[in-house]
Amino acid sequence: MRFEIGQPTREDCVRIGAEHNVEGLDAYEAIATYGQNTSLRALCHLLQNCAAGTSGFGSIRLPRIETTLRGMSCGSDVLRLLHERRNDAADDLRSPV
Repeated sequence: MRFEIGQPTREDCVRIGAEHNVEGLDAYEAIATYGQNTSLRALCHLLQNCAAGTSGFGSIRLPRIETTLRGMSCGSDVLRLLHERRNDAADDLRSPV
């Protein structure tokens, strides 16, 4: 059986962040944006890699998230996934003029 989950909500991302010991409003904002721009799987993968970098001690702050994401990806613009919200609705409402 297969289930379609859909995009994570901001609340989903915050709860997952809390489970992974994320610290700081800027870090929570970044993971919420990242989760909403990608998927639950991508968010959990990022946070698991961040946690591995702390060896299970300490919290995950924004600089670690950014460094880990850069290390996981070859794309130079990958950090935009942390800081730029997708606005699909605005794209749909734009006039073709």
